[in-house]
Amino acid sequence: MTKKEKFFLFLAIVAVLAVGLAADIFWVKIVRIDGRNFIAETPKRPAEYQKGLGGRRTLCRSCAMLFTFPQKGEYAFWMKDMRFDLDIIWISSGKIVYIEKNFSAHSPEIVRPAVPADRVLEIGAGISEKNGFRVGDSVTVY
Repeated sequence: MTKKEKFFLFLAIVAVLAVGLAADIFWVKIVRIDGRNFIAETPKRPAEYQKGLGGRRTLCRSCAMLFTFPQKGEYAFWMKDMRFDLDIIWISSGKIVYIEKNFSAHSPEIVRPAVPADRVLEIGAGISEKNGFRVGDSVTVY
């Protein structure tokens, strides 16, 4: 990671923490996949789970949203009110079990993989392909 990337990562962490703590909306976690770190917001309230990243204009390359569920299940996601495309990664017991790549912000579809997961990570479209993320890759949440 270059000095410039580290600086922007630091600024992103500070911004996410400041906004999240002020609004008391979410927790912040670091999610690591194959050596790549993401600053992941984790919604706290049911309404925030439903809204997700909807309504936002952008998402930085190192930013994400992590949904954590109390039990494994086949969790569905949609793109309601989205303004940008996403890669959505379903995780079970610390491993990627499914990736929906380049999910269009304009898609009316609901994606529900036929695999149980206990976490779902939303990142910018194309990032999973660029980094070579695959089913079976390890995911660590700090």
